[in-house]
Amino acid sequence: MTIRKILFFRLLLPVLTAIFLCPAGNAKRIPDSELFNSKANDVVYFVPQFSNFKEISHRDMLFLKKVMRKADRKNVKAVIVELDTPGGEVNVALKYVSLMAKSEVPIIVYLNPQGISAGMIIAMAADRIAINPNGVIGDAMPLQLGVGGVKPITDEPEKKNDGKKSDKPEKEQKAEKKTDGEKKKTDETKKPAGHPDIDKILKELKKLREEKKSNNQSEKEKKLVNQKFLTVFFKVLQVLAEKNDRPVRVVRAMADPYQRLTLKKDGIEHTKDSPLTLSAEEAKKLHVVDYIARNKHDLLSQLGLGNCEVQVVEKNALEQVLAFLTYPALASALLILGFLGLYVEIKTPGFGVPGTLGIVALTLFFLGHTASGASDWGPIVIFFVGLFLLAMEVFVIPGFGIVGILGITCMIVSLFGAFGFENFTEAAHVIGISLLVALVLMIFLTIYVLPKSSLFKHLRLETVQQRSKGYSAPHQEHSELIGRTGIAHTPLRPTGVVIIDEQRYDAATEGDFIEKDETVEAVALNGFQIKVKKVQQG
Repeated sequence: MTIRKILFFRLLLPVLTAIFLCPAGNAKRIPDSELFNSKANDVVYFVPQFSNFKEISHRDMLFLKKVMRKADRKNVKAVIVELDTPGGEVNVALKYVSLMAKSEVPIIVYLNPQGISAGMIIAMAADRIAINPNGVIGDAMPLQLGVGGVKPITDEPEKKNDGKKSDKPEKEQKAEKKTDGEKKKTDETKKPAGHPDIDKILKELKKLREEKKSNNQSEKEKKLVNQKFLTVFFKVLQVLAEKNDRPVRVVRAMADPYQRLTLKKDGIEHTKDSPLTLSAEEAKKLHVVDYIARNKHDLLSQLGLGNCEVQVVEKNALEQVLAFLTYPALASALLILGFLGLYVEIKTPGFGVPGTLGIVALTLFFLGHTASGASDWGPIVIFFVGLFLLAMEVFVIPGFGIVGILGITCMIVSLFGAFGFENFTEAAHVIGISLLVALVLMIFLTIYVLPKSSLFKHLRLETVQQRSKGYSAPHQEHSELIGRTGIAHTPLRPTGVVIIDEQRYDAATEGDFIEKDETVEAVALNGFQIKVKKVQQG
């Protein structure tokens, strides 16, 4: 699957989700008198979290998700989301659409003042739209990032013969085409004798034509992919517009630069090749928005909710700090620090500062994503289960087998789970870079830093016992046992006792387990300990 197709499906899946979750196209607008549940508490949540002029983000969407869950649980009258944005990614905007479609509590989007691009899409998903008198809404044409830079996904309709029809009858046009084709074929087959360069030139021309044909096919495939996305994308806008009796053609013109509008039919004239953008007055006149409000109190009065208690819901200091930890650069730094801390701790005796720093960094990584709403507590539990299994494999169970592999698998799965599996692309990017950088730093530490560190001094012998000072190596006893066989007197896991020539000896394997009474063979000496291996019977 090509990168283009991967990006296409990444865009298409949220679009399809939005369509399935949105009400049917023939759904009627809920009257103002029935919009708010009379049995709900007289409380309105006001969310100013999106009032800073910045692009929409997945992290902010997760916060809105928490607010909406709380609103459903507390049975409030409505949630007012103050929005001021230049736009953002289409797939993120469509996730907002899906989220808002699930809410049991009415959602009102207050554009204060800008609702551009993705902001317009989010606003269309609300039950009601309000706008500041100085605000604008529109310009939601989808863009894509390619080799040549940012380009619109929308393709201009093809124009044949510059819009002019030939005055000649159809039979004469076909005859001319046939004559031209035969002439072209005749020209290609004519080859002056004695000029071998002509063959080379013709081959080059043929190659160029084939390349051009291939490029045309590639361009056609690209246009087809774009049209598949646009078909679904425009259908989402249609469904959202019809849900609240908004003018479908006007809403589409905000995203489709080639949608033409007339004053007589649509209430506004738009003939330029550009996405439509409306002022507050224009949007209200065309019924694209429902209210023009100077502030939240004005809006509450127009909604008939002036007697409700307004609770401002925004991130507290702890939530802001934890949300900051989810930014890709910082999340990657925490992962790198965590991996390095655990690695140094494994390579050094005891448990100290490196291991503590590593666990703290990884805990902050998981806490940030849990607090932001990207995941629950499951991934952090899975990670520490995997860490426990890996520690068992390294420190308790000899060799490396299924327990270690299971531990590593749990740790990797938990990292992806922390981002939320729907954000696989971002997770793969952050985790992949973190593992690569951590691996490079581990190699550097192993070769250049750890051998010179004071942590390693008591692990290696620094004194030299020279023969000139009277030191000599002890005589290797039991060397005559090498090659002889015996019986394991105790299980060897990997150390134990063996009997060779009716004598007991301390022995060890090279990592394998040998059960009691199995036949063993002495293969080497390690000081006063005999190295043995299992003898295969038969």
